[in-house]
Amino acid sequence: MATRSWIVPGVAQHQIDDVTRLRVQLVAGSVEVRSHEAPHVWAEVTELVGNPLEMTVEGGRLTIGYPSIGWEGWVKRLRSYNSSDSAALTIYVPHGTGTSVATASADVTVRHLVEDVTVNTAAGSILLDGCRGAATLRSASSGIVVSGHDGPLRVNAAAGRTSLAGRLPRVEVASMAGDIAVRTDSDTSKVDVSTVSGDMRVALPIGTGVSLSARSVSGAVRLDGTDHRTSGFGATTVEDRTEGGICFLTARSVSGDLDVVREPASLPRAS
Repeated sequence: MATRSWIVPGVAQHQIDDVTRLRVQLVAGSVEVRSHEAPHVWAEVTELVGNPLEMTVEGGRLTIGYPSIGWEGWVKRLRSYNSSDSAALTIYVPHGTGTSVATASADVTVRHLVEDVTVNTAAGSILLDGCRGAATLRSASSGIVVSGHDGPLRVNAAAGRTSLAGRLPRVEVASMAGDIAVRTDSDTSKVDVSTVSGDMRVALPIGTGVSLSARSVSGAVRLDGTDHRTSGFGATTVEDRTEGGICFLTARSVSGDLDVVREPASLPRAS
């Protein structure tokens, strides 16, 4: 199928057919991606300052961004890119559309998608709400919030609070200075959290067993309020297995505390 491309100079609405993947690249502003029942993509540009956007459809992939920047290598340049270009987008996609978003400072919101999602931002916030599938999220300086997610998560944050909740069978979170809060309602899960100075909190359903290995120079290691931290630089290990599932938890920090709690689930158990 031939490549289709057009320039968007200002506020506009576009219906785009034959799309299975979405890729968005913004500098400043905001982008929200939602799923809908229609078979086409509906893209609304509600604000545009500076250079025009370009929309391109090639091989089933819709790319929305700035042609002068180029996509290759863009993610690596996010930290240092400086421009007055700004846009506000709301994009509705069919169920099953894979989505990738990269921004310098634009905020990113993704809601109710049922396919894999990747988000990279230098200074924008990230909100992932009610999605399914694998998600990879990276932020250099702003907060990350995930709620009602069903699927594995991989998160990398330099600063800013990270809050993750849902039915999460596998979670990997690395942060330099921000606090980390993970809430998984999966009966069995594998959670890996690490931070230099932020505190870590992992919430599990009541009755879930815990197989814990934690390393911390000065931070506490608590399970249901009881401190288990081993003195010195060795790993703190706790084995508290039950018949109600288990969380394999690995945690690393320099000065941050780790709190593992078991409390009522926020989502119904999977049938």
